[in-house]
Amino acid sequence: FRATIFGPETTGGSQNGKKKKKKKGEEKTEVDVVDDRPLDDPDLVQSTLDAMCPHPDEVWKRRVIIEGNSFPSGSAENANLQFRVRRQRAWADMTPDEIAVDEYALEHPTNLYKLYDAFGPYVDVRFIVLHRPYLGTIASHIGFDDGPEKHSNVISGFMVLLSRFLMGHLYSDPNSPTMGGNEEGEGGGRVPLWTIVCAGSLSSRSYDTSQQLLEARGRVLAYLADFLGWPQRNCPTCFDQWRESGKVNTAEGRLARDGRDITDLLDHAKRLDGVWPPRREEDGLPEQQCQM
Repeated sequence: FRATIFGPETTGGSQNGKKKKKKKGEEKTEVDVVDDRPLDDPDLVQSTLDAMCPHPDEVWKRRVIIEGNSFPSGSAENANLQFRVRRQRAWADMTPDEIAVDEYALEHPTNLYKLYDAFGPYVDVRFIVLHRPYLGTIASHIGFDDGPEKHSNVISGFMVLLSRFLMGHLYSDPNSPTMGGNEEGEGGGRVPLWTIVCAGSLSSRSYDTSQQLLEARGRVLAYLADFLGWPQRNCPTCFDQWRESGKVNTAEGRLARDGRDITDLLDHAKRLDGVWPPRREEDGLPEQQCQM
């Protein structure tokens, strides 16, 4: 389980499952749950590893599982994709700090703390954060969360949630066997658990020439190969399926359409200064110096 890719964006959806209700005496809330077992349930972890990993009698090969999700994912009404807990309408009326500690937000689309703690001892887990400019993210789904102002509020909450996890987990657990640790708890090397890439740095809109674009993409691919411990640092076909945005107007222009005031959105972005995007000293490429 080599790379898990997550980013603060809003795409996808969730599939209805069983209903989980709050306990008696609390405000009644129905939450769609796909599997009642906790993410760190030992039986669930074991069955997942059995499904991913080769049988001991087979020729051993390195297995790579790449999972990508947006935080948060889908609209509250969308039931196309399968998540343990789907997007909640109540988040639209919470503050970002309230969302960041909400028990259902922490589980959507997956609980990063439980995921890492449950699988980290057995597999090499890494996170790649794909960052998009803030207003561009909001403009992509203006209709989510009852409009751009509340949508911006929800996105802010998840940026706080993600930042707290990432900044609290700068490096992989050195005592994990996957990091070279042993049964006595003597640690291995100091390995970054996550890195960040600015999505805009991969787009032709950010460059004057195709050569500049190719060089930037090449730097990112080489960096990620090193980060993941992969031997091949170049990939001539990796961007063959890349699609540039067809939107002509700027994010600000799309959000301000019909005289809409975007002051609140700009204030939301300013309040995230120092929180998002997360930064680490190892991420020194120009394509990693992301801006809100």
